[in-house]
Amino acid sequence: MNTTRTTRSSNIELLRIIAMIMIIAFHIIDHCVVEIQLTDLDSMARFNNGLFCSPAFYRNLLLPSAIMPMGPAGNAIFLLISGFYRVDPSKQFDLSGISLKLLTQTAFAAVFLTLFSFFCVFCSPGGFLKPLSIQVFNNMCWFVGYYFLVTLIARLFLNRYLLSWSRKEYLTFLLVLLTAAELGWSGRLMESAASGLRVLATGVFLYSLGGFIRRFRPFRRIHAIHLWLTILAMFLLVNFSFYNVTAVNIEAYLQKASEKPFVQTISKYPNYSMVVLVIGVCLFEIFLRIRVRQSRILNYIAASTFMIYLIHDNKFFYSLWNLQDWITPLYREPVFFLLRLFAWVFILFALGILLYTLYRVLGRGISRSLIHSGEDAPNA
Repeated sequence: MNTTRTTRSSNIELLRIIAMIMIIAFHIIDHCVVEIQLTDLDSMARFNNGLFCSPAFYRNLLLPSAIMPMGPAGNAIFLLISGFYRVDPSKQFDLSGISLKLLTQTAFAAVFLTLFSFFCVFCSPGGFLKPLSIQVFNNMCWFVGYYFLVTLIARLFLNRYLLSWSRKEYLTFLLVLLTAAELGWSGRLMESAASGLRVLATGVFLYSLGGFIRRFRPFRRIHAIHLWLTILAMFLLVNFSFYNVTAVNIEAYLQKASEKPFVQTISKYPNYSMVVLVIGVCLFEIFLRIRVRQSRILNYIAASTFMIYLIHDNKFFYSLWNLQDWITPLYREPVFFLLRLFAWVFILFALGILLYTLYRVLGRGISRSLIHSGEDAPNA
């Protein structure tokens, strides 16, 4: 059996950071461009940016189209990393520690978002920003619950089987689970049985695949250049698909002879999309091979990605991003559009790292207080 070091290597931590960048970029494109400013007529009137409303194919829209699979691919990478480290014969991971981390960081982020959104709305009234209540704690980041359920399944019984199976048995499990989640009828059957079950099955597959890669290194004979070419092929397919969908929409619009503005649409990619899975797995395999010198700074930034995930994926930040016109720079200066996009990524990383540091400092202070209070308590 091939094994790999279970210590957190900086190459994987770098991949964790890149996955978070992919997710943030996707959320900005999805919640600002695709769902609002490209399709909502009220938003177009507000910014006077209905620049893509002619029944034509615009090459600049290939940029947001290519970003759409990146968020789900980032989610896939996080699950692959989890399985890679946790399907480990030498130890059982601490489910209570994981649960405590998820709860405490989510609570900390919820308190911050409630107070921060109140302050922003108070200082900048106008009705465009959407403040949050403390109840955001129970509705923050669907991925957190998804990740926890996959982890729970792994800890309760899945790891035991994954570690005992031969390569053939393990591979059979992966192929059967992937097929059930990917095929249309079986996937819809899962969804009809329980909403989200298809995505959960995909998460279990990705977690298990991470462990399979760690044990057997099935892609070791595939050259890195072929992995990069596969990723490129996926993005080409995404943009060819965008062209095809746009062509169909244009034809339907012209046949109806509608007087309403033509609305461009950009397809979304679910977490079980084969395009998403291929991109995620190829990037994971590429970064397994990259040599990165161990860096405490890099590892610390990677450790803060969960906090970054928590603070940015909510209606308040969606409304904050939508205070800016994203369509005009996309139409006229795509480079400036990208610069603005990555400026927001940088801001969110800086804020997330700052909050994660504060969270750790407060956590240590509380722990010390509890220890000291226990020492000072009278003996029974």
